[in-house]
Amino acid sequence: MATAPTQDAEAASFFERERDRLIAEITSDLETIIASSNAVNRKMEEQISVGKGFDSISELWGQLSELMAQAGLPPTEGAPEETPAEAPW
Repeated sequence: MATAPTQDAEAASFFERERDRLIAEITSDLETIIASSNAVNRKMEEQISVGKGFDSISELWGQLSELMAQAGLPPTEGAPEETPAEAPW
């Protein structure tokens, strides 16, 4: 019967070692997930700030379009095409 407490102690110590190992692994994985999520958040914030930079340009073009419409000028899709001159030869 002297072997039973020893086996229980070994089993408990194995359980505790395994539990500690799993806790350490989970902690490490969570730290990795948090670091990755922070990197994604920073990239998203950068993209949003770049997009906001174009808001003023968009508003300016919208104002120009409104002024052209008020002046009676037709809206243009692009630069007007020029017809090539007749070749002199």
